[in-house]
Amino acid sequence: MPKLPPLQPDSDQMLHLDALRIVGAVMIVVFHFNRFINLDGQWQWADDTIKTFSLIVDLFFFISGYVMAAIYTGRLTSFAKYRDFIQKRVARLGPLHWATMLVFIAVAAAGAAGWIQDRDPRRYDVSCIVPNIVFVHAWGVCHSQTWNFVSWAISAEMAMYLALPLIFLLTARGPWVTLAVALASIAVMLQTPHGDRPFHQWTWDYGMLRAVPGFLIGMATFQLRDRLAKIPRPNLLMWLLLGAYLIMSWAGVERTILLFVVYAIGLLGVAADAKGAHGGVSQRLAPWAQLSFSLYLLHPIALKMGLAWVGLGMWNLNGDLMRLWVLFWVVALFPIAYLSLVFFERPARDWLAKLGKKRA
Repeated sequence: MPKLPPLQPDSDQMLHLDALRIVGAVMIVVFHFNRFINLDGQWQWADDTIKTFSLIVDLFFFISGYVMAAIYTGRLTSFAKYRDFIQKRVARLGPLHWATMLVFIAVAAAGAAGWIQDRDPRRYDVSCIVPNIVFVHAWGVCHSQTWNFVSWAISAEMAMYLALPLIFLLTARGPWVTLAVALASIAVMLQTPHGDRPFHQWTWDYGMLRAVPGFLIGMATFQLRDRLAKIPRPNLLMWLLLGAYLIMSWAGVERTILLFVVYAIGLLGVAADAKGAHGGVSQRLAPWAQLSFSLYLLHPIALKMGLAWVGLGMWNLNGDLMRLWVLFWVVALFPIAYLSLVFFERPARDWLAKLGKKRA
């Protein structure tokens, strides 16, 4: 029987950020599953609350900026080191992204052949296969969310990684300059919506730009972590503010305000980690963050096949039965994500990271 290693955080220095990663991943899953939660109209309060969970992607951008600053500040000092960094990032993001895209390509092929009733020319846009493969499909080159639709955020992340040496030139000028640029980018993008969509709803349509402020704020926060450590009880405040975010979402608070709440939650997570306030909740949740990326990219398959095809199409579920079916898939995704991580993602990541390098 193959060995099943336990989940462990990459570092004990970011346990609160790891806790936010797994909670955020579940919130994104629930956000996309939401279309099946209120089919009977009895859970409108949940529907209204969950619609704002898409902003949690901006928390991911914040955390990514912080992590990149923590790990790579002062390290990308040559082209060879930059190339090695990009190879590791592709090795981390690519395998599951490409694999899940292949699943949806198979779905599109089955629909085109008439084997299943699933045809969506905008989602299954053949012209956007190559942009997906090379991670540029959220750079304004596609015309909708395509294939594994949540992967637009992976494209946005890759844009930040490619620009990281330039971003370090900015952060070298200090955290306040970096924060000023981040806030200026927010102000500019709020004044230039794409149609009726503010920038914090951009995905395929320049999602790379949406990632900029959160990523920069995360990097600036790394430089300010010692000051943030002076905040009293930041771990408690982090969870209280997350609860307040849920209440404000239910109350219909404007999304731009909620965006800043999301950034503040991340800031308090940094403060808690910098303070060394390792609360029991965060310590227990942190190892599960290893599954956050897998949950993020795998859940659209469960959405398509488990909920849409089986739950709605075959069984015609509605109301509480459908909600139980949604809950089943939220839970079932965890072992699926674990198996994907251990038996596919890690081996593929290790192989790609070493590709083309001489053995010592």
